[in-house]
Amino acid sequence: MKKIIIFIILTTLLSAKIDFKKHIELDDNQDIELAVTKVPKTHLLNLRLEPSYKSKIIYKIPYDAKNLITHDRNILKKLNKNSWIEIKTNFKEGFYNGWVKTKYIKLYEHYSAITSKDLVVVYPLFLKAKKIKDNWIEIYNKIGFEHYSGCDERDNPTLVYEFYRFDIKLKVYNSLRDFFSEDINYDNFIYKKVSTGGWFKRNNNRFERVNFYGLKGYRDTIGTEGCGVNIYFFRIKGKILVIKEPFDENPPIDKNGNRALKKVEFSDRDEIMKYIIKNLRVF
Repeated sequence: MKKIIIFIILTTLLSAKIDFKKHIELDDNQDIELAVTKVPKTHLLNLRLEPSYKSKIIYKIPYDAKNLITHDRNILKKLNKNSWIEIKTNFKEGFYNGWVKTKYIKLYEHYSAITSKDLVVVYPLFLKAKKIKDNWIEIYNKIGFEHYSGCDERDNPTLVYEFYRFDIKLKVYNSLRDFFSEDINYDNFIYKKVSTGGWFKRNNNRFERVNFYGLKGYRDTIGTEGCGVNIYFFRIKGKILVIKEPFDENPPIDKNGNRALKKVEFSDRDEIMKYIIKNLRVF
């Protein structure tokens, strides 16, 4: 049943404005996945032996094909232009290498989904997803980057070898009390103080009312000096969706003790978050 739900979500809810061009790794030798675009359903895209309209047609690619790859590192400059690009295809008839016009090619905007209990989360595949302890889902992206955290002001800070460019955790609870009973940052006293009837009091002085990319709920911030975690609470279909979002507003520090100038965070984090929030489902 869960597989059916995931399939329906992936085929009906993928309206988003995530710019996949920002997440293509052009510095390594990985395949760049492509798909056919702007070809009518009644037509086929000609794959040619050489980059010329006079060249032999070696295969006719379906209008909706997504199993194309290229190693052309200039792909981003060629998209939506009247240029030629060399691609590789894999169809039941075999493998083909040839050339097509880039005006009929786009990046393959590839999504996947992960489920845990009563929650399904859809995410772009330049992110990773996994189930972690106690049925939490983590959606993340990290890179190798030696640094000291900007939050770590001790005399002997710990050298960190990976940098999280994106990191959120999500879980659905049957009730708000269930979360407060499980999380080490809270206790029953806090729950009674800030809640009434199983949800937050509007006039409580700790949990702030927020609109989080279209979801209305409450937020608690744990941390100091620009470092910590935002914890969001949303009531959906009689259940409680909790999202944990770590934050570090201080620039990372390199091994020489200087503020790292390299921009390593995602510049389109808001667009990614909007997509994930819009397309998640609680059951």
